[in-house]
Amino acid sequence: MNSKGWGVLYGLCFAVALGWGATGFVEGGCDWHYDGQRSACGVPDGYGWHAAVFIIAALSFPPLCWTVIRTDDWRPSLGISVGAAVALAITLSTGITRGFLILAAVEAAIAMGVPLILRRVGAGRRGRGG
Repeated sequence: MNSKGWGVLYGLCFAVALGWGATGFVEGGCDWHYDGQRSACGVPDGYGWHAAVFIIAALSFPPLCWTVIRTDDWRPSLGISVGAAVALAITLSTGITRGFLILAAVEAAIAMGVPLILRRVGAGRRGRGG
């Protein structure tokens, strides 16, 4: 598998992990802790894996930009689209409250927008004009 193939796989795994973690955040909500002077939001019991996967996926975003989000070829970004579509299915299968619908709209925008933007930017950079 060449570097573009690995980029597709990386984008797919990134989008699924980020979407699954975000779905857990929406589902779990916030566990508020008060100590008299301050209040803090914590991860509720049973949602620690969602938080860990979300944080790991978020920290892997800079290498993803270097590997997948390229202006010379937009096709590696299709992995992000497929992953965002899978994350969209995970989100909507979990619930259809306002929070889930907002997250689903963001995932749908990412699934459609990233390849279209990269194709447009890459074509314009090569001088073909879109």
